[in-house]
Amino acid sequence: MTDPGLTTTDDANEGESDLAVLVRARQRLRELVVQLEVAPFAEQTAESMRAYLDENATQASSAFARWRQLPEQKRTGQVGQALRGKS
Repeated sequence: MTDPGLTTTDDANEGESDLAVLVRARQRLRELVVQLEVAPFAEQTAESMRAYLDENATQASSAFARWRQLPEQKRTGQVGQALRGKS
């Protein structure tokens, strides 16, 4: 069960917790890093980066700002929870 401290009321998340948004953003960014390493000047890489900025960056940035406002102990616990796959 996800800690309610990271459940957002932001309509942009469509009921999804901030933690889930951040985990998904991290996965997507890792994919972008691989694309940048393998094909930094490919049109597909540029399209993928634009898509991330258009579709996910604002939502992830807002979720991260809310997460940073939580007490450190709560953040640490939620990161552990996410790493164990309980987001």
